[in-house]
Amino acid sequence: MNDSNTINKGFLPGLKEKRYLQKKAIIGFLYKMGELSKPEICRLTNVTTPTVGKMIDELMEEGWVVDRGCGNSIGGKRPHVFSLNPDAAYILGVDIGREYLRIAIFNLQNEPIEGILEYPSILEGQDDDVTLKYIKERIDEVIEKLGVDRAKIKMCGVALPGLIDREGNTYTYLTYERPGLKDILEEMLGMPVFIDNDSNVMAMAEHTFGIAKNINNVLCISVNECIGLGMILNSKLYRGGIGMAGEFGHIRISGLDAPCHCGKIGCLETVSSGRAIEKVAGRSLQAVIDAAGKDDISAIEVLHQAGEKLGEGIAAMIHLFNPDMVVIGGEVTEARDLLIVPVRQAVNKYALARMRNHCELVMSNLGGYSAILGTLMIVMEHLYDDSESVYSLY
Repeated sequence: MNDSNTINKGFLPGLKEKRYLQKKAIIGFLYKMGELSKPEICRLTNVTTPTVGKMIDELMEEGWVVDRGCGNSIGGKRPHVFSLNPDAAYILGVDIGREYLRIAIFNLQNEPIEGILEYPSILEGQDDDVTLKYIKERIDEVIEKLGVDRAKIKMCGVALPGLIDREGNTYTYLTYERPGLKDILEEMLGMPVFIDNDSNVMAMAEHTFGIAKNINNVLCISVNECIGLGMILNSKLYRGGIGMAGEFGHIRISGLDAPCHCGKIGCLETVSSGRAIEKVAGRSLQAVIDAAGKDDISAIEVLHQAGEKLGEGIAAMIHLFNPDMVVIGGEVTEARDLLIVPVRQAVNKYALARMRNHCELVMSNLGGYSAILGTLMIVMEHLYDDSESVYSLY
């Protein structure tokens, strides 16, 4: 792996290491907060004005920081503000779904360069080596198409369905043991790679960019071919003991006795997932949704049953976690009221009134792009939310 984006404490002489870490901190604050004045940077970094001034000048010379002139006045003289150069570095996002492979290169303003590119997924149709080769080829194709300097792509975030532990080891798809998927991708791409479950990634995106922005306690349920759950508790992603919390699709639901692909009986996924809807209806999920929109009674009934059981499961989650908001996302949300109405009815039926009245039940406003947007947040979590982080954009 190219480890130019990691720093081992002590690898620089004392003063140089200190200056490096101070500049890394400035880049982090500018990334998270946008435009800042020198006094604000001094306060945030606890560094003196002359030192901050010198570092800002150095970062401007190096192409990281841009002088934005005078900002908005908050009383008195308008402050001089600075921001990151959005093209000083890039972050690669890869959403490896069961049906789609989505790839984007983001600048430092969280904007995808020329949009998000989408390809068919071969995750379930090929062996792991063939799949990885395909992913690498598509990434190379995107980089070439966008004309991006590879050296400026500093990190990569990857969303993947299935069981994934805290270390990025995978147990459902691309299940390499030694080296694991993280190490293989880092060697393949030449940069640090961070991997998380797609539902966790969706939750981080909804909490940062989406309808749940700044909501403290949020349950984000993704309903695609399978069902997943990402939990933001006290404004932090909750992963559980080994990182596998949120297997909402495999909770037991009353009245269900169909075998699940996981090997258990009566899981929520056997009735409310995209896969289950297709099996019952005998046609694609999109075809079911389209037919229901044209008053096809059988399609409406399948979606109603799926929504009702999904709502029963959500009621249990409301009792367990007392969330401020539940966000439903994924492909099935294209059904809109045909799904959300039976979900609400079931929540009203099964959840305690005082708890359900506190909880807002909403549809995602990020659509199918929540996971690819969330790959940014996996990277940022390792860069700026981990006090022991050895990674840096700088």
